[in-house]
Amino acid sequence: MRKTAFFLTLLLLVTASCSKNERNEKKFLKGILSESFEESAAANQEFNLWLSSDEGTMTYDFPLMREQIGLKVATSPDSVVRCYSWCLDRNSENPKYDNVIQWIAQGRMVAFSGTLDYLLAGRKNDLKKMSSFGHSIDTIFEITSGNRPVYMIGQSFIYDGKKRKAYVSAAYINGVRLMLLPNFFDGIEFAGNNVFIDDGSTPISDLFKWDEKSKRFYAYQTDDSSRLIPGKYTIFELGSERFKRLPDE
Repeated sequence: MRKTAFFLTLLLLVTASCSKNERNEKKFLKGILSESFEESAAANQEFNLWLSSDEGTMTYDFPLMREQIGLKVATSPDSVVRCYSWCLDRNSENPKYDNVIQWIAQGRMVAFSGTLDYLLAGRKNDLKKMSSFGHSIDTIFEITSGNRPVYMIGQSFIYDGKKRKAYVSAAYINGVRLMLLPNFFDGIEFAGNNVFIDDGSTPISDLFKWDEKSKRFYAYQTDDSSRLIPGKYTIFELGSERFKRLPDE
């Protein structure tokens, strides 16, 4: 009887949480899509605050925002790190993104509203004093280096209306902070720090690949004209401490 009551209580809590998330998603989405700049900006800020303060959002799928504003949600395989990115000017040739990053540290959610690069560099993002725009955060790979998990977070952005720059950052949790793991690529050129022609022939998901079995990381290659080389990757192999570039296959 007690077990039944416990599970019923748990079910009610989960249901209530889902309903709350659904209501908030609809409310903020309506505001963001408003034709009024003031209403849209206010809703965007409130959405930021919600993600930054409510741990329940870490397990919500945001189906409406994914469909209607192209919200991207990248979650690490262990569900410890989650990154959000959504376009602030969808009609622009050089779209700018807002970012919120969440992670679990010491049993609680910690969040940062601002660019991932600022977060990993330990810089504060004072929105009142400066304008900073994030990138599209497309994927998170989780690997193990030594005894700690390392999160390989892939970002991309469009510039000049046609070129796409994509790269990865190696991050780890230190105390309550999500920090950049420096020199993780053995002092060589950062994996995937290449310029791609955004011709749509290669999906973002194909720019970087991680092979758990071989412990190899693949970053799509470009030639001297910064054009994609079909099926060619720069290969990095994870050793005991960091990645080492292998000869091209």
